[in-house]
Amino acid sequence: MTYETDELCSCDSASGLMIDTGLPPSNAPNACDLYENVAYDQYWRRADRQKLNELEHAIVNELLPITGQRIIDLGCGYGRLADCYMNRFRISVMFDGSRSLLQAAQKITGGKALYVLGDINHLPFKTAAFDCAIMVRTFHHLDDSLSFTKNLRRILCGGGTFIVNYSNKRNIYRVLKYLLGNRSHNPFSCEPDTAEPNFIHHHPDFIRKLLENAGFNISDIRGAGILDKVAGVLPTFLFPILPTGKTLAKVFGKLFLAPWIFLKATVNAGETLLPTTAAEELLNCPQCGSQPVRSPSGFYCKECQQVYPLDDGIIDMRISTT
Repeated sequence: MTYETDELCSCDSASGLMIDTGLPPSNAPNACDLYENVAYDQYWRRADRQKLNELEHAIVNELLPITGQRIIDLGCGYGRLADCYMNRFRISVMFDGSRSLLQAAQKITGGKALYVLGDINHLPFKTAAFDCAIMVRTFHHLDDSLSFTKNLRRILCGGGTFIVNYSNKRNIYRVLKYLLGNRSHNPFSCEPDTAEPNFIHHHPDFIRKLLENAGFNISDIRGAGILDKVAGVLPTFLFPILPTGKTLAKVFGKLFLAPWIFLKATVNAGETLLPTTAAEELLNCPQCGSQPVRSPSGFYCKECQQVYPLDDGIIDMRISTT
């Protein structure tokens, strides 16, 4: 089943604004199935999304290290941002919970990455496996951001870089609505806003404390999702001359006015990068933490007997419940 692109949004009950989440209807059975068989690439090809897509590419390109050894794209989707990092790192790992999106990512990247299907709450990788991680349009789906952040910190080496964006509950639209009398959700409270199913808005102070407590130091901030709104109300022929908002991204970020905040954070201290030359050696059994061994059909954990199939270049590292 393929969802139409005009379904890929939800209504912010606090502001009445339509938030372009890229989500399918909220009756998806669980978070892991949110994007399965969803035409997410069509969402980003929409005329009113092109400027935001350009801006997010520009921001990620600026925040990424110029070069590195190993990067993981957590919630990589169909590979929308792969062109930002594929040529900068020796090994790229694309991780997602949707097989159909990983298959699309394979086509876009020509099979040049390691493609891992898994549960983001159980990252199947060794300690200090990566020196860079990127997570765009995914953090707002996490139910347990504390557990995830600790696990992320584990798979990054000391000095490693983490680039993430989150939905900012203190953005200018919500603040104005609140000041004008809509008190449904307080944008100034630090608690995450979980009013929408599968979509969590965070306060900047919450994110800062979360990362600092996990051992990260925030070094750069950008804001996105303001100027692109203009594109949605102007004639299509004007889209090419509209600004992306790149010039003001730093201002919108530091003032935390934008709906989407991008952060660059660095691991303060930790283990040195795991020495390996093979991408498959980065894998760990998400069930017991042991290193799986290669088998004719994929990978097998001798300790807990979990089997992880390899199908058409995609390693299924989800924990089996059967």
